[in-house]
Amino acid sequence: MKSKIDNLKLGLILGILAPAITVLLVYLIQFSAYNFNELIDFLVSTSAFTKIISLCVIPNLALFFLFLNKNYYYSARGILVATILFAIFVFITKIVL
Repeated sequence: MKSKIDNLKLGLILGILAPAITVLLVYLIQFSAYNFNELIDFLVSTSAFTKIISLCVIPNLALFFLFLNKNYYYSARGILVATILFAIFVFITKIVL
């Protein structure tokens, strides 16, 4: 029987939320002196924007392996799709900035 947890949509949502929460935590811990616009300008000017976004996807690795370990393959696939979307975003941002 298929679990409610084992679905592509849940994996995709978690795969997007985990890096977003990680970005928020990095902001609160490291960059709270800046407002959001100043932070983006600072990160772009120091070429750190894509690096920080790339590092914030690391929690997806833990989620991916957790879902694989529990045999929730559709949720793991959603995490993988979200991670690929972040990789495409970083690649495009790297070219544009």
